[in-house]
Amino acid sequence: MLRRFFLTVFSLSLLLVGVLVSLVPLLLLRMRLDAPTFAMAICVWLAPVLLALLPLTNMLLRRIWFFRGQGEPVSLDQLRQRLLSVNAMDCPVKALAMRKKIVFTWRFDELRWCELFSRLGKNRLEELHCRFDADTRTVYLSDRVRLADFIICPDRVKTGRSRIPLPLLRASIRRLGAIEQYAALAEHDFAFQAREIKSPVLGTILASGWHVRYTLF
Repeated sequence: MLRRFFLTVFSLSLLLVGVLVSLVPLLLLRMRLDAPTFAMAICVWLAPVLLALLPLTNMLLRRIWFFRGQGEPVSLDQLRQRLLSVNAMDCPVKALAMRKKIVFTWRFDELRWCELFSRLGKNRLEELHCRFDADTRTVYLSDRVRLADFIICPDRVKTGRSRIPLPLLRASIRRLGAIEQYAALAEHDFAFQAREIKSPVLGTILASGWHVRYTLF
């Protein structure tokens, strides 16, 4: 994991250097342009740079943060069933099944866990979005977080808009678990951090023979 982090930082640094280098010709023309023309030129340069920066960053993450599945891959239905089995367990994690993806988050809408989050002063909800590509047997994982205010549990829990958290990629490949481990954990075993969602999900996917790529979107 540490090597991937350094490679990510190095790659993003090179990307930013490339962006700055592309600005050099414009800066060399600065003395020949009046202020309004130069400002317009900066805007013309900035627009495509901003449009390209996010997709390029996402492409780098997908290439660097790739994990190969182990063994013969199971079917998509079997994988989804394994992941959704968390909903039958007595634990604070739940899985929301959608047509093309599964979203893991905390059970903030259940009285027991909602009151616990309120007592602990938790102010945000971590989410892990899993999107499936059956053709390549790959699951794309993306992190999201929402601000949360546990006012009156669970009927008046206020949650904000979904956003990309920083830092990303909080999971240790050496300490991956599996969905089944939730059944053996007690309430006091949870620290309610993002890795407690990501590590078991990642471990279950890889053990099912499917590959994983981290992605921004």
